[in-house]
Amino acid sequence: MDIDWINIMGKFDYKNICVQIKVRENLTDQRFVEFTKEWGFTEKDFDAFLDTIEGGACNERARKIIEFFVEYEGGFILPDKYNGYEPIKKIFNKDDISDPVAWLSFPAGSLYLRKRYKFDVEIVNEYWAIIFSEGIAEKPVRVLPEYMGVITFWFSKQRKIDMEFLKRLLKDFCEYLNTDYGVIFDQETHEVLFDLFEKEK
Repeated sequence: MDIDWINIMGKFDYKNICVQIKVRENLTDQRFVEFTKEWGFTEKDFDAFLDTIEGGACNERARKIIEFFVEYEGGFILPDKYNGYEPIKKIFNKDDISDPVAWLSFPAGSLYLRKRYKFDVEIVNEYWAIIFSEGIAEKPVRVLPEYMGVITFWFSKQRKIDMEFLKRLLKDFCEYLNTDYGVIFDQETHEVLFDLFEKEK
């Protein structure tokens, strides 16, 4: 079991029960993937490329993830707010999810979602970040991981937690994404409370 602790470090109180799902598919807009096949481009080149991205970045797998939050059980986990970084203050509009999808479809993009008094979520795109040094894009040295997208829910222990609901949410989300990684764990103790795909011994 390989819980992605790096992607849950944003919750500094640690007193949370977490639900984590991983997907193998790249969440990055394919136009960025094609553009970054040749590293060493300049910031000017990249700015010119961005001008060609009409309607913002978009990846259908990223869109499908966001649509789950809109559609699940009639909007039961519909977020109130979102942003690509803290503070999470943009109003989430279920009728126009293009902005959240664009955040997530950007290389190394991330998206924060919040349902007040219920949970926080971070979704991380694990594709290479575009980093410039003296105006030139640096070639990545990090090997891309097996799972290219990580979705982590935080449910505060200060509120009543329905473990049966969390298990159902995990199962439904994993089935919806047709993925093979889904766990529930205690962020404070690192104890795995439920592993959807744990093989019977």
